[in-house]
Amino acid sequence: MNEKEIVTAAMKTLGWNQTQLAEAVGYKTQSAVSSRLTGNSMRVDTFVKILSAMGYEVVVKSTSPQKNKNQWTISYD
Repeated sequence: MNEKEIVTAAMKTLGWNQTQLAEAVGYKTQSAVSSRLTGNSMRVDTFVKILSAMGYEVVVKSTSPQKNKNQWTISYD
């Protein structure tokens, strides 16, 4: 999944439309959400901000088969 698919899936899970997401994120219009979901790629900080507004967090963890237990949570401040 790419970042736009993740945001869309989260919206579907919550039953949110673009207007509701725009309000939660603090965008003035629904078209601000639409442009981010239809543009080329979403900036990481925008992705984190949008997911945070929906009550999600972004977690970075190793995919290495080694026993690397490092994990970081990215939050929007």
